[in-house]
Amino acid sequence: MDTASRYWQLVRLTSSGQCQVQVLPQVQTWFESTIADAPETDWPRLILAIWSSGQAEADLAQLSLRCFITHLIQQVCVSLAQRFGRDYGFTKTDLFYLVLDDDGSLAPDYHPFTLEILTTYDPAKAALSTWASRRTNHHPALNRVLLEKGLYRVSDWAILNDTEPEPLQRILRQYHLCSEYEVTQATALLERYQQVYKRDRIAQRLKRQRCETPTPEQLRAIAPDLPPKETLAQLRQLAGQLRQYRVHVRGGPALAYQSESVDWETVADAQASPPPDTGDDQDEFLQAYRQAMVQELDGAIAAVIQANIDRLRGRKPPQDRAYVQGLHLFHCKGLGMGKLAPDIGLTSQVQVNRLLNLKRLRSDVRHRLLPQLYETVRRQALAYVSADRLKALDQTLETLLAEEVDDMLAAAAAEAQQPKGRTAKSLFAHQLCTTIHPFMSGTES
Repeated sequence: MDTASRYWQLVRLTSSGQCQVQVLPQVQTWFESTIADAPETDWPRLILAIWSSGQAEADLAQLSLRCFITHLIQQVCVSLAQRFGRDYGFTKTDLFYLVLDDDGSLAPDYHPFTLEILTTYDPAKAALSTWASRRTNHHPALNRVLLEKGLYRVSDWAILNDTEPEPLQRILRQYHLCSEYEVTQATALLERYQQVYKRDRIAQRLKRQRCETPTPEQLRAIAPDLPPKETLAQLRQLAGQLRQYRVHVRGGPALAYQSESVDWETVADAQASPPPDTGDDQDEFLQAYRQAMVQELDGAIAAVIQANIDRLRGRKPPQDRAYVQGLHLFHCKGLGMGKLAPDIGLTSQVQVNRLLNLKRLRSDVRHRLLPQLYETVRRQALAYVSADRLKALDQTLETLLAEEVDDMLAAAAAEAQQPKGRTAKSLFAHQLCTTIHPFMSGTES
């Protein structure tokens, strides 16, 4: 297929889920009479200008660009299947139906993915082909399907930047069943890595857009007594263990660690990076982010507890007081569901489970927390990046914060499963214990 034909041939799906190239004669005629004589490198810019002008040919210009974008979307799906399909059990056809939804209507009565790409595109920041590929790679449904297959497309270094020592210890002990010696060694390695690397994942994604492989100098600083290659292998192994856990808590399959099967640096977002910012700016932003997380989490927990109190107060007999006491005894005092039942006027663990409904509690908090956290962090980020830069990063920020919140709630869920010796170490449980006190006094008889 010649290059020009991509501007009037639409890649669409048949009823069997296969790709079919559909020629749009009216677009071809328009393109050949209006655009084709210009240099090929100018085509996207010229078509965009006509579309943006709102003149009579704007609809044809838009459809021409949508045709072009469908070829780029197809290429991303084919590339993903070629690189990872065999190891992770999917084909390009499994991906097509998630992102190829344009039927070629001149004025569609819905918003196809091609149009979403087009309306969010800024010519000053990237080529259209780059933007289309990037948006396709970050498509939520596509990423969700890949994750279900066990493919978590984040670099090893972003994972290590994003992991605190305490969750690491829990993951290694409870999920990987590591010995205390292994846990101690891994924790020390992570702390040395973070001290040298000085990149927290959120700050990096806002500042540099991807986490780079540690340099030999950084590796020698992390472990002066080891060859850099050995330190690099240890870091990759640790990141692989964390990757397995993240796939697991996000609903993906439990896969054996494959340290050499994937080059995660080529999988992670390859967006162009601006010059690095200073560590002081990053530290300030991280501190502001953590404060925002606590503040917004407090508000979300309080709102959910209040909503549940209002709902349970209307029961006969009212159960709002038992609900608040139960949450406090379970999360803050470490009592098991069965043991706390008599203290709140119930007779069985089943009744307590049904009343507290911790899974729904966490889900409701997530629903309230994410929008507020996103808006707060986005406002804070304006002090560190330009408004235009932040606009281009909006989807990345939203996805990243969702992952942060999901990790936090997964840690809370794992903590809640501990049969004994449970303390409010997870951020969620710790904050709940801080937030719940005013509600306890409000439910006293």
